[in-house]
Amino acid sequence: MEEPREQQYPVARPQLAPPNYPIQPPTYYVPWSPPPQSGRWQVFRRTLRLLLRRSFYWTAILGKALRPFAGFVVVIVALLGLVGWMGFQLWGPKAEAPAFQHADLLPPATEIERFIKGQQSFDANLMWDSYSPSYQANQLQNGASKETLQSEIDGQRQQGLHFVRYNYIGGIKLDEGGGMYFYAVDVEVPNQHAKLAYIFTADDKIVKITSPLNN
Repeated sequence: MEEPREQQYPVARPQLAPPNYPIQPPTYYVPWSPPPQSGRWQVFRRTLRLLLRRSFYWTAILGKALRPFAGFVVVIVALLGLVGWMGFQLWGPKAEAPAFQHADLLPPATEIERFIKGQQSFDANLMWDSYSPSYQANQLQNGASKETLQSEIDGQRQQGLHFVRYNYIGGIKLDEGGGMYFYAVDVEVPNQHAKLAYIFTADDKIVKITSPLNN
């Protein structure tokens, strides 16, 4: 007979302690913020840079395509520029012509005509008599007289001076009375010719003479 077996019990395994994990610090999340927007100047600069790049690109492509016709293109551009310039000259804005106010012109004065006749003929009497009393007094005060005037014009005649022609430019009235008369006088000396300006101020008679010879 078989001997009865003893009841076997499972061997209890020792329980292992759970592993100790280090304590993780809590995760910190950075709050979300929208990306910074570009300023107007940055947008303008980027746009301009893009346009320049595109312009250079298309210019290079167009230049390659038109290279065989470069001379013809230059001539066409020059003609278009010339036509545009001529059109601007014809129809463009033009500066207004300056406006001049013309004074009332006076005819030559009688006493001035007498002075001119005396100067051409080297006659001091005619010249002196055409002076007004105030102008004669002024001449005398400065050491001039009819005699010194005759001596002066005699010296001019000996030097070969000739009063060839008197061109009357015109005369204007003065506010204080009388008028101012303008002449261009052609004079000649041996081998020389000149045009001198004479300005006479006269009322009934000459009150002032302005000329290179008188000065």
